[in-house]
Amino acid sequence: MSIFHRGKGAAGAATAHHVAPMVGLVFLGVLAAIQTSDPNINSTALLRAANALDMGSTAALAAAVSTLALAATVITTGMLADKLGRRKVLGAALIFTIVGDLIVLSSANTGMFLLGRILAGIGCGAIFGAAFAYVKLFAKGKGGLPAALGIFMAVSGVGALLFSFLGGVLAGVDWRVAYILVPIVSLLALLAAFFVLPKDDKADRDKGPWDVVGQALLGLGIIGLLFGIAHASSGFSSPLTWGTAAVGVILLIAFYFWERRAGDKAFFPISLFKWPIFIAAVLIGLTYNLAYGASLLSFTNLFQYKLKLTDTRLALSQLPFLIAGILAALVVGKIRGSGKMSRRGAVLWGSIITGLGFAAFATAGFGEAESYLMYLPGLILVGIGAIVVALPYGNMFLQSADPKHYGAVSSSRTTVGQFWYALGLAGSTVLIDGITRRDVQDQLGGKSAEQLNEWAVSGGKVPAPADVLDVSGSIYPHAFGTAMAVVGAICFLGGIGAYLIMRVNMRAHPDPEKEVPHG
Repeated sequence: MSIFHRGKGAAGAATAHHVAPMVGLVFLGVLAAIQTSDPNINSTALLRAANALDMGSTAALAAAVSTLALAATVITTGMLADKLGRRKVLGAALIFTIVGDLIVLSSANTGMFLLGRILAGIGCGAIFGAAFAYVKLFAKGKGGLPAALGIFMAVSGVGALLFSFLGGVLAGVDWRVAYILVPIVSLLALLAAFFVLPKDDKADRDKGPWDVVGQALLGLGIIGLLFGIAHASSGFSSPLTWGTAAVGVILLIAFYFWERRAGDKAFFPISLFKWPIFIAAVLIGLTYNLAYGASLLSFTNLFQYKLKLTDTRLALSQLPFLIAGILAALVVGKIRGSGKMSRRGAVLWGSIITGLGFAAFATAGFGEAESYLMYLPGLILVGIGAIVVALPYGNMFLQSADPKHYGAVSSSRTTVGQFWYALGLAGSTVLIDGITRRDVQDQLGGKSAEQLNEWAVSGGKVPAPADVLDVSGSIYPHAFGTAMAVVGAICFLGGIGAYLIMRVNMRAHPDPEKEVPHG
């Protein structure tokens, strides 16, 4: 029996032929893994690249610029997919990513490096947006969309894990070599797309207005807000923090009123912010993305500073967290698809498990645990809980997307996710570093906090007195515990808030998974 069969497509594309659902979902998962692994590989190779290209303080921008480009353009590229054809935009996105990373690996200066990362960020955002939008097309098997999303997320998790690991190995050979992996995978995906995905149908394309002003306000607003959040570690008094964030907020407010005034000519349906399902999806995004943003870097740093794990051992220490999430995606996706767990149930249980995971992290931190095994319950529980919440999260964004705005709304999942992820990353870093420096200063006085800061900013190149490092090492687990307790409470409350909104909405719509947006 052939894996190809004929039928009518979804997500703005009519199909002359397409592959069997499982094959398609695996392919989409690999596409999503490209977007996830590219910034991971960049983070691994960046230190050596920064030294080779003498980036100096620009290294911080080099770390974040692809994320800024992704978040600012992903909704626009989703809209372009509706207008020009999703497979065409996906092909262009893969080419953008290939060209971007090739520029990076051949860069002779910081400017070339930044240009390459911007192109790669735009490409990766469009790749994930297209992959996510196509999930509906292949949600034809047993279990429907919930099961399809479970497979999609599990494959993307395995792929990201594999690509990130291979990228790390290549970075150990030479930082330039690390940037060849994503172009190779992207080229193979580009060739495969012509066989796996249906040809774009001109009849299904959106002929509506482009709303250039709305796109510009949204893109620039997101850049300003995320840039400010990313620089929160520099201090809230820094203009790079409050200034750019304030400009971003002003532009996003302007975007809201512009879109509301534009009515049918708006490229994004602003009325969604009044729809309970979409509001709940944004809150679920808080739980999922804040949990990942706050926990992954925090426990990685703790394992380095407290448990003295490095290189391969440090990478292996993350595996329980990642594997737990992959298995949870498959198992819970199947349970959801069988109808044995409602969407509200997944949000409730996912929020509870996530909260318990952060409580386990906090307990281990406050207890100054010396063994990796003491942190293992937190790793597993947060890994499971965040993914359980994420399954209905993706489903609800797809449900919120009407045919006219399908690409823009489905891609907004990525923008919402990047916002909460950046907030979790910056917030946990500021909280942990702030508590550590304050307590070091209280115990040692003098310039101890300043010396610790210089040591941390330089990556250990600027030496610090032994007593400063000893005291900070004993304080750091307590700071970690405090941050995990705060983040855990926020994630739990965000998930419970989403659950309550969904429960109230169920009174008006007994079958909320079939409810469609209006107004």
